[in-house]
Amino acid sequence: MQLIFLNEQDLSVIDHGYATDDFDIILDALIPQKSKFTVNKQSLKAKIGDLLVVKDNGYPYVGIITSIKTDEKKQTKVETKDYLSLLDVDVPLPTSFSGNSAQFIVNLINNTFKYSGDVYQNVSYLETSIEVVKNCSLTYEADTKENILDLVEEFSKTYGIRLEYEVVLANGRFSKIRIRVVSAKIGITMKSTLGTITDLNVNDTNEISLNKVYYIPKAENIQHTNQVVYYLTNEGQVVTTAPALQRIHKVKMKYEFYSDKDYSSLLTKATKALVDSSLEHNITFNFSFITNKVETLNELKCGAIVRFITESKTYETIVSKMEFKGTFNIAKVTLGEYRLSLTDKLKLFDRRDK
Repeated sequence: MQLIFLNEQDLSVIDHGYATDDFDIILDALIPQKSKFTVNKQSLKAKIGDLLVVKDNGYPYVGIITSIKTDEKKQTKVETKDYLSLLDVDVPLPTSFSGNSAQFIVNLINNTFKYSGDVYQNVSYLETSIEVVKNCSLTYEADTKENILDLVEEFSKTYGIRLEYEVVLANGRFSKIRIRVVSAKIGITMKSTLGTITDLNVNDTNEISLNKVYYIPKAENIQHTNQVVYYLTNEGQVVTTAPALQRIHKVKMKYEFYSDKDYSSLLTKATKALVDSSLEHNITFNFSFITNKVETLNELKCGAIVRFITESKTYETIVSKMEFKGTFNIAKVTLGEYRLSLTDKLKLFDRRDK
C-alpha cells in the first residue's frame, strides 16, 4: 500500500513510501483513535503534524501524524489520527439557529479553521461543502460550548447527516482537503444472518431504552409553569404528542426540572437524552466487502444510519467505528455508542464530562 506524506502547511509532497500489510486503520465517530503503519524506510522527511495519505482503492484515509519511531529492526513506525480529529475541539455555540443543520456544522468549522482571524490557526487549504439539507431549530443556553465532533455525532442521529473528506488535486498537485457534509441515511438495512457477516457479537446494556422525558417547571418559574413531555417514537422521532401507533408501548421515562431560561432549549435537551439512550448497545462483526453483492452495503461507513435486524430485536443504530487490519477487503464494524473496553469507556466519560 502506497503512502504519500504531505506538508501540513501547504499540502506539498515531502516524502512517500510503502506500508507493510500489518497496518491498522481505525475510524471512530466517538473517540479519535490512533492508526498504525510500518513504512519500508529507515527515515522520513515528515514530522509530527504532517499528513499521511493512503493511496489505495480501499477506504479513503488521510491521517494527521502523531508519532514517528524507528524500532530495533530499523523499521519506521508511524501513528496517525484520522483527519477529522482536527475537529476534536470545543467551540462556543450560538444561542439559537434555525435552518439547515449541515450549514450549522459548516459555520462552526469555518469560523474555527478558516475565519478565526489568526493566520496560524486557519487552515488555508481547507474547504467545506454542503451536500444535504436537513432542517433544524436549535436553542442553547448562553455561554454554551460543545465539541464539533460530538455535535456531528449528535446530528448524525437526530438529523441524518455525517462528514466525509477528500483530497482535491489541481494540475497534478494536492491543492485542497474538502470536508463534505453528506446524508447519513441511505436506507441501509442489514440482517445478522447475512453471509458477508462473521464473528457477530451483540451486547445490549438494557432491553428498554429511555423513550419519554417529563420536564417539570421549577417552583420559582414565572413565565413557564406548564409540564412538557417529549416522546421518542418507534421511527426515531422526538415529538410532544405521539399517536398510539407511533408510541413505544413499553415506557421508560425520566423526570427533569426546568427553569424559565431552560424552556427554549427543552427540545434540544430532550432529543439528546432520548436518542443517546436508544444507542446504548455494542454490536460488532466482521464485514466482507469483497464478497458483498448488495450495492447499498458498500455505503457502510462511519456515521451511517443502519437498521440491524437480529432474531430477537431490530436496532435503529449508527456505525460508530470501523477498523481495517492489513486489508480493505474486510472491516471490523461497531454499531452503537456503548463501548466495552475500559480504555474507551474512560475516554468517553472524559469527553462527556467536560
